[in-house]
Parts: sequence; structure tokens; C-alpha cells
Amino acid sequence: MRDAFPTLAGPGSGLFKAKGSKFHGHAFPLPFADENAAEAAVAQHLEAVKVEHHSARHVCFAWQFGPDRFRAADDGEPAGSAGAPIHGVLRSHDLHWTLIAVVRYFGGVKLGVGGLIEAYRAAGQEAVLDAGIMESHLMAPLTISYSPDLTRHIMQAVQNENARIKGERYTDRCLLDIEVRAGRISVLSNELARIHGVDIIQAKENPTT
Repeated sequence: MRDAFPTLAGPGSGLFKAKGSKFHGHAFPLPFADENAAEAAVAQHLEAVKVEHHSARHVCFAWQFGPDRFRAADDGEPAGSAGAPIHGVLRSHDLHWTLIAVVRYFGGVKLGVGGLIEAYRAAGQEAVLDAGIMESHLMAPLTISYSPDLTRHIMQAVQNENARIKGERYTDRCLLDIEVRAGRISVLSNELARIHGVDIIQAKENPTT
């Protein structure tokens, strides 16, 4: 399964000018792998942009969550002239869990559909470049039980997969809570299962941030 996605390193902004019109681009990272939180963040960011640019007529945008969920909005511009090119910026960078909004201030000269497509795309691109891009990973939880004398072998396996240790508990055995990249959980589970005396208590592909 895919477990690595390009995302924004932070918010960014950009400006593109064409024949007196100004296009202000705003790019926002959204809560990773959490659609409910991402939907709420989209609404908050768009409202903040509208407040900042209260005199602008058009606030066009596009967002993309995972690979199969996105939306693009022209907000009164000719169909396909704003939302689609903004979404094209997201697709060109394979960006996920990201919102781009572009605000237009009309300069008195009509740009035509072709000019609008170029301007909205350019403003979105400038905002993304200002924000920067990083890679985010879907993580899956794994809890294992083992005797203390196996600690060295367990830690070596965990380190080999760059898993994160989330917690440790001790009774008569060691209990270790970790997170591993979702696409590698079966590999780590199989490696740990080959160590005699290790019990895998929880192993499921339930990605988290």
C-alpha cells in the first residue's frame, strides 16, 4: 500500500500580476490522514482568506486529501478557468492533504479564459514554492510482548524499519508499543514473529499521522 505522500512543509503565499489584475495565492497544509479535521481546516482557512481579502470578488480554490478525494471551485469565474488549474498545481506536485486558494483583484482588462488559467496556476505555484514540500508517512500501530532477554533483538528489528517507539510497559514480560510505516508493517511483523518468544498482540494496517 502507498504510505508516503508529498505535503506542504508549512503555509505559503505568492503573487502573480497580469494586465493590472493581481492574483494572491495561499497554500495551506491540512491535518494529515484525518479527513474530518482536514474538512474543518479547509473551512477555517477559506474563511480567513475571505476576511483578509474582503474586497475581492473571487476566492477560487482546490484541495486534495488522499489520492481519490479532491475538490476544485471556480467561485464565479468561467468554468474550468480557476479551480481546475489550481488543482493542476496540486497534481503536478502530487500534493496531498493540501489546500490552495487564489484571490483575484480585477485590474480592468479582461484576460480571457486562457489568461485566467495561466494566472490562477501561476499564483498557486508561487504559493507552493513559498511553502516548500516535505514527505509525510502513514503509520500503523504494533504492540509486541517479549521476555527481557530478547530486548537487543527486538530493538534491532525495530531500528531496521525506522519504527517509532510510542510506549513501554513491564510486567513479567516487556510490552512495547510502536508505530511503523503502514506499507512495512507486515515485513516487521514477520521479522519479529521469527524471534522465538515474541508475541504480536496488535498488528493492523490502521494508518495514523
